[in-house]
Amino acid sequence: MKTRVVVAVSIGILLGFLAVTPLSVGAPSKAGSMSGLTDHELQVLGGLDYDHAWSQFEYLSSLGEKTAGSDEERAAQRYVYDTFTGMTMDEVRWETFPVANWKHYGTTVLVAEVVDVGYGTAVEFDRVGDLGGAIALVHRDDNIQAWPNTPAMEAGLHGASAVVFYGYYSGADNPDGIKQDSVFSPVPGISISPRSAWHIQELLESGPVTLEISGRVDTLSEKFAESVNVAAVMWGTTRADEYVVISGHIDTWWWGSNDDCSSIAAVLEFARLFSEARASGTFTNERTLVFASVGSEETGGPGGTWYNWLVGSYEFVQAHPEIMEGLVVELNMDGVSFKKSSGRYWAENTWEINGFVAKGISDLGLTGTLSYYNPVWSWTDAWSFAAKGGGSAIEMIGWSTGFDVIYHTQLDSIEAQDPAVLRMVLRFYGLLATRAVHALVVPLDFVPTCDWAAGYLASERRTVPSEASNIDAASAVLASLRTQAVAANAYAAELTKRYAEATTPEEKAAIWEMADEFNAALIGARRIITPYTLGEGGTMGSWDVFLRSDQHAHDYGLVNAAVASLGKNRVNNALAALESVYTMEWGKYYSRETYRNTIDDMVHTYMYWGDDFDQQQMYVDVHGVYLGLKDGSMSPEDARAQLLWIRDNQLVPWFEEDLGTLQWAWNEGAGILAGAVA
Repeated sequence: MKTRVVVAVSIGILLGFLAVTPLSVGAPSKAGSMSGLTDHELQVLGGLDYDHAWSQFEYLSSLGEKTAGSDEERAAQRYVYDTFTGMTMDEVRWETFPVANWKHYGTTVLVAEVVDVGYGTAVEFDRVGDLGGAIALVHRDDNIQAWPNTPAMEAGLHGASAVVFYGYYSGADNPDGIKQDSVFSPVPGISISPRSAWHIQELLESGPVTLEISGRVDTLSEKFAESVNVAAVMWGTTRADEYVVISGHIDTWWWGSNDDCSSIAAVLEFARLFSEARASGTFTNERTLVFASVGSEETGGPGGTWYNWLVGSYEFVQAHPEIMEGLVVELNMDGVSFKKSSGRYWAENTWEINGFVAKGISDLGLTGTLSYYNPVWSWTDAWSFAAKGGGSAIEMIGWSTGFDVIYHTQLDSIEAQDPAVLRMVLRFYGLLATRAVHALVVPLDFVPTCDWAAGYLASERRTVPSEASNIDAASAVLASLRTQAVAANAYAAELTKRYAEATTPEEKAAIWEMADEFNAALIGARRIITPYTLGEGGTMGSWDVFLRSDQHAHDYGLVNAAVASLGKNRVNNALAALESVYTMEWGKYYSRETYRNTIDDMVHTYMYWGDDFDQQQMYVDVHGVYLGLKDGSMSPEDARAQLLWIRDNQLVPWFEEDLGTLQWAWNEGAGILAGAVA
């Protein structure tokens, strides 16, 4: 019996139309006292209008999907621009940039049999053989595949006409969730809910099933699509060339209530709060405040670059070197409203502002409710400001308990959000912004950076003992930087104390001038230390963040273990070691061609992660050796010889180059700090 099933989804972009029920704002949950705040800080935070912020949130959520470069994204940015213009801002900017855009037409119909290929690994595709134009049904599991482009590529190699994905990863398969992301696919790819997939699987038990899929998506090149960044500026009164930026991203998959309508609602509320307070005379911003709604965070990178997210914030950083040269702190948000069942909320931030963040949490009475971790990761716009601009960044991120199951699905709607969470973030960032614009000395402490890096170097010394002398040299330079960081902290405390005790305008002016010079040095040191300390790469192209040298140390240890195992003819042990080399965490599941195509995309890229500070870590290719050992087509002796060459001619030179770059950056940073406190 052959069953015909019409699947009500469209290839590529899936447009959801859900009934949105307005959610009233309830009383906030108690989160402790705010005894650590000054009267002025209490007055500023007292001006927050939580009801108005929530109404903005409801409106932005009602606009539906706003993909990068789409008319919907532009219309939403127009609303933000008009709202900023209605405030007493000094300047409102509308800045366009090119992107690739997914354009949905809905004109193509595909009718074909469907074949269930499990998780879409090479073994599973080989088991079903040539699909001959059939549609591949694939359970998406990013823990296995890393990203759905790999099973999609495998499907194309096995003759599939399209891929139907369902699920997200094990433990996050919401029955009704339709996960929508960009998929780099050689064949059409769509997403359906697990419940729909289960229905198809039940029908397959009775015989062949034919799917009818309607819809078409064209990915337009960058010359045909344009995205927008919108920014409002309140110029500082005494330190206009130093900046505090508050930002979020406007583009969404589906409704994107938490990710990221909530953050734009918060940006608009902060703009209203500070502009009205300034107009009423209750607030003065000594430093310049920038409120930014950036486009194309979810996708939009032009063809040829693997890293196709964070495009708007990257373009903003590139377009405004003056901001990065004077950035005090960037307060980014990416999901600040999701209601979770238990646990803490988290901020991620660059190390040098740990103390600044911790004090804000404590003074608001949020200890036990809100915590932080380091560093910022390459999944949110804070990465552009920190790693690509060398700034300090804090990221309030809504990836909390329970969000996985609705992330990038149509279920991220207003009903899943909590006013108390948005209220907490408004208070927290409102306080940090107030303190940042008024601080005599910018709140940068490089000791945590040094301690974070020292932990990595100690681990690498155990992993790569042959490079102990080079690692020790880097550690010595790092220790020198730490010594200068301690001295800088003492000098900052001295300036703050002297300013508080000064009794005449002349004394205060002199100390203020000294603080200005010191601030410039701290910012200058950070712009070298932060981006050159960070490395990125990991499992699949810039999805992990670590000390610059650590990817090569990590892979060295595993390749070296495989070499040692093969020397004792322990092939299974060697295979186990090779499976943990970064690209092999997903590569072990796929054919040689799929692996090579994917890694070529990852390595031969540009813009977002390779060109700026050479943060992209090169990858070793052990996939061919692994397959040869596994199927017996390569002898242990030949495999060992190839792995020795990879270790000694790729990983060792790369690792040594990484250590050299770290020494240079840390030495430069130490010199700047030493000169500032001399």
